[in-house]
Amino acid sequence: MSEPRRTAYLPPRAAKARKLILRTQLGLPWLLAASAFALVILVAGAVLVLQGGRPGVPWTRVAPLAAVPDGAVTEVPGPGGRVVVVDRRSGVLRVFLGAPGPCRVAAAGGGFARPCAGQAWDADGTARTASAASLRRVPAQLARGDLYVDPRAPAP
Repeated sequence: MSEPRRTAYLPPRAAKARKLILRTQLGLPWLLAASAFALVILVAGAVLVLQGGRPGVPWTRVAPLAAVPDGAVTEVPGPGGRVVVVDRRSGVLRVFLGAPGPCRVAAAGGGFARPCAGQAWDADGTARTASAASLRRVPAQLARGDLYVDPRAPAP
């Protein structure tokens, strides 16, 4: 009876290092598996490079950073027909979603106001007048010179 053919063995000198010596080629399945993994890594890298540091879904670009000056309250058009109120006073970026109105939201003391409609809000977006609905605070981030908001996320 002949001895079975071994495809790998552990020679005495390699026993301490536990190096397995292969005596045959790995074959086509191994080559295909390695190629598939390389392709997955290549595609993932291309997606990251093409995205360019911009956040993906559900983040929405609302304005370039130049449109929301530091130290001021600015209203810009937002997703879904709403407006985005950006508060950059005191070096902190706070962003709120609200309903559009006949005039823009502006800074009023520590909070916000829409003077032409008689609407006012506290600094946290809570309505101070009966005619105003509360503003909803949303997460925001700056990426590559643009302001992005996540309109579906709960308040930060």
